[in-house]
This record gives sequence, C-alpha cells and structure tokens, in this order.
Amino acid sequence: MRRDANLDVPVELRQAEELLEKYGRWAQDRYRKQRCASAEGKYQPPPNMRNRDDEPMIPFIPDWSAMQVQRALQVVPEQFRRVLFAIYIPQKEHPNAARRRMGASNRSWEERRILGLRSFWRIYSVRYLRNLTKDGIIATNYRDTESCAPVA
Repeated sequence: MRRDANLDVPVELRQAEELLEKYGRWAQDRYRKQRCASAEGKYQPPPNMRNRDDEPMIPFIPDWSAMQVQRALQVVPEQFRRVLFAIYIPQKEHPNAARRRMGASNRSWEERRILGLRSFWRIYSVRYLRNLTKDGIIATNYRDTESCAPVA
C-alpha cells in the first residue's frame, strides 16, 4: 500500500500500482476485525473505537489473483522487488526507514520503484493478461447460451 502521497507514477503503470496496492491490502488483512476483550466478557470499547469498527472492510482481491501477483513479483529482480515490497506491502517498518536501511537516496529509491513497477507489469501482463485467443480473433459462438441449442 502506498504510504507517501507525493509519489508520481507514469500513466502506463497506474494499473500495476493499483494491483500492488490491492495485493498489499490482501497480504496484510486477515478477513476479520478483532478487538480486545476481558476475561469476564464485559469489556466495552470506547465510543470512538465502535464507529471505526463498524466501517465496512475494503474488498480484497481473489486469492488466485493474489497468487498471480506473488508469482510475478518473485521473478522481478531482487533490488526492485525489495523496494516494491517496502512500499506496497504494509509492514512494521515505514518505507522511508527501509530506504535508509538499504542505503538508497530518494532519487535512486524512486527510480528503483518505477523500474520495479515496469518489470512487474511486463511480467504480469505477459503471463496473466495475454490474449486468450490466437491472433486476437474471438471464435464465433454458434450455440445459444441459455438452452445450448444451435442457433438458426
């Protein structure tokens, strides 16, 4: 999930960034909201906590789609993959702390991010967004989809 609002992404990579943000939310959340409780079961959360817990959860991407993203990320070169993980997959360490730990300047961090997005999107689109038909021609369907009877 992107934590820095001032980062610009080229238009052709916006789909890749959106996909990685969804993957990051999927990787972080574990499908149910949890809260503290007491042994007696009488714990009452503060009023401001109740409102936040009642908010609907952000929809996930399907598990099969998340696995496709993970497989594409595994092929991205390591120096770019580490940057993408630091930025888009929520962790305890803030992306800027990860940048300092890796010894990268702001400029090189941004360059690695863009190159990583390009590499990821190239791999993902070749593997999972390729045309499903030969030469982009869709075969004619001669059957009625409701009754499976030939169309006259």
